[in-house]
Amino acid sequence: MIKVNLLSPEKKEVLRGKKEAISLEEKRESKFNVPVVIAAVALTLIILIFLYFSQSSNYNEKVRILKDRKAKKTQLENVLKTLENLERIKARLDKKVKIINQLKNRQKIVVKMMDDMSNAIPDWVWLNSLNFSRGALTISGRALSNNLIADFIKNMQNTNRFRNVRINHSTRKKQSGLDIFNFSIKSNYVEKPIKREGE
Repeated sequence: MIKVNLLSPEKKEVLRGKKEAISLEEKRESKFNVPVVIAAVALTLIILIFLYFSQSSNYNEKVRILKDRKAKKTQLENVLKTLENLERIKARLDKKVKIINQLKNRQKIVVKMMDDMSNAIPDWVWLNSLNFSRGALTISGRALSNNLIADFIKNMQNTNRFRNVRINHSTRKKQSGLDIFNFSIKSNYVEKPIKREGE
């Protein structure tokens, strides 16, 4: 078989020159690509290492802050528990102080009431018991006559502090040859005197 080259000799030379130029450029490009790739890889590694250390230090800082905040939270919880205990103690003490003040006020009332009572008791009348609760007064005692019991009630009314004075019962018994009248009186005691008409 016979091969015939239909291209002119000038074109062949041009094609050969192009092939040689292309191969030279490919060689040149391949020589330049290796250092660029190495540099890119090295740069990428440096960036990754920098990011790793940066993130690592950031993470360590966050862990440290978290530990500090947990420690502060524990301290604050202890302070809150202490404050709650102090509030409970304060509430108990306030309650006791309130009770003490109420008792002091009642003590003043009771002292005044006993003074008024002692001024109202006539001779030959004896008290066995006296019960005072929330202003209500119950008295039990003995007397030599019903007239003395009536005098006692009148004297209580004249103090202007005993209100609704009424006899609950009066019974006569013989004791050592004498008539003794056991009685019970109920009344209310007011701290301020009762104003009467015309006063």
